Amino acid sequence: MGEIMAPSIQPMFNESSPTSNGCRGLLYALVVLLCTVPIGAEVELTARVPVETIQLENGMRFLLVARPEMTTVAAGWVVEVGSADEEPGQTGLSHLLEHLMFKGTRNVGTRDIERERILLDREDRLQSNLRALRAEQLEVGAKKRTQLDRRVGHIEGQLNQVQAEARSISLLGQFSLLYSRLGAVGLNAHTLRDLTFYYVTVPAEKLEAWFWLESDRLLEPVFREFYKELDVLHEERRLRIDSNPTGSADEQLKAEFWDPHPYAWDPQGAPEDLERLTREAARGFFRQHYTPGRITAALVGDFDISQARELAVRYFGRIQARRSPPRREVPWLVDGGKEAERTLSLECDCPPQVQVLYPSAAFGEPDSRTLEVMAAVLNGRSGRLYRSMVLGDGIAFSASTLQSPLRQAGYFSFRAETKGDSTPETLLVAWDREVARLQSEPVTAEELLRAKNRLAADSFRRLKDPSSLLAQLLVYQGMGDWSEINTWPRQVLEIDADEIQAAARRYLEPNRKTVGLYNQSASGSPPSTATAGRGSEEGTP
Repeated sequence: MGEIMAPSIQPMFNESSPTSNGCRGLLYALVVLLCTVPIGAEVELTARVPVETIQLENGMRFLLVARPEMTTVAAGWVVEVGSADEEPGQTGLSHLLEHLMFKGTRNVGTRDIERERILLDREDRLQSNLRALRAEQLEVGAKKRTQLDRRVGHIEGQLNQVQAEARSISLLGQFSLLYSRLGAVGLNAHTLRDLTFYYVTVPAEKLEAWFWLESDRLLEPVFREFYKELDVLHEERRLRIDSNPTGSADEQLKAEFWDPHPYAWDPQGAPEDLERLTREAARGFFRQHYTPGRITAALVGDFDISQARELAVRYFGRIQARRSPPRREVPWLVDGGKEAERTLSLECDCPPQVQVLYPSAAFGEPDSRTLEVMAAVLNGRSGRLYRSMVLGDGIAFSASTLQSPLRQAGYFSFRAETKGDSTPETLLVAWDREVARLQSEPVTAEELLRAKNRLAADSFRRLKDPSSLLAQLLVYQGMGDWSEINTWPRQVLEIDADEIQAAARRYLEPNRKTVGLYNQSASGSPPSTATAGRGSEEGTP
């Protein structure tokens, strides 16, 4: 569980997963078509994912893709809420809630729900008192601190007793155990900035059990092991950010780039905010955002559509419709949104490198697809960056770009690692030279065709694996519209060299970029927070 980065909103493809003969044949035909078409010729691309849609009276939606040749069903659901919907001071709440949704329900995970609820409420009161006393310990003298230590020890003893009794009543892990007994695999979830999605693969004959288990945790979840999961989140943050060679530096760069937008904070949450989160805040967040109108489920595999419709009504139809407040929309100005180029000098346990971020187009906007094609022209062993920086000048071990569209905005990034005596500044100069070339002259017909071929083939290859297709349906719907899966290939193939040049001129402007210069830190020294260009890192959490 946890956040995944979804470059270009193209998540999780597994070559070893089961495939259908139809998709395998479609992929082969597509690759042959793309590899044999003459340069400049128009490619006719008509393949579409056949999706049956259902909407329940409570507002919940279902996306159904039947593949009768399979023996399993990839099943999941997405809720349109992520870290960007959190309030300042409560970062990490959406990720915490994702973890808590695996802790069972009123019906799953307990021997005595009424007694357990009493114990959980008492645990919350004791934890609240303990937090207050520990905060007070930091502000008083030694004599007063001794008295507080005794009170803290007394409350900790009470807390241990309450937690022990709660554990004796709880059937911890029963939710996951039930799936395991069904023969299900891949039970997991991920929290992104715009959405949270949950998924699993079940045997086709056990699909009704999925409908019951998933609807039950949306109906009456019980947030057991709350404070243990807070510790888990701290540990995840240490692994994903603090122990990652570039993790802290990347977080600083993203925070500076997005400030003051809610995208500025990482879905992992800030450590000081995690310390303040409460079970009641998690319950409130669930009631506010996990409403049927914000939830879409999807199935890919061996099932009967009419039966799936009946099961959807029977189980998920039990969830009462609730009104959600409008999602928070924070303006993000692509044109003129930043006053000047900003450069951060960052330290990391990594080889010297550079990363450059530009505000770009949001999910579903035509310019986002144009920027994806531009990135494909630059990337790969046949791309411009490898040929110029890695092979030509020999100044980089690696160099790549990425268009990352989010729901409200997007960003285009360049990243490269130094080689030999080169420096991050050397790589930045080389990148600016590539940008100037994109802006001054159209890409060649051969470059454009090669980029489109690779993008289109990758797109269809991801449709082979049902779990990958499921993830795309859920993420695309959570971002705005699942049908992007069907429209994206044709729209990409229609992009021409003039559009790429125009996009380079519009988005890759110096006054819009935020630059991170990464240099290796001395052993044990903390990451630097010095900046140039603005004098300080104002607004950086």
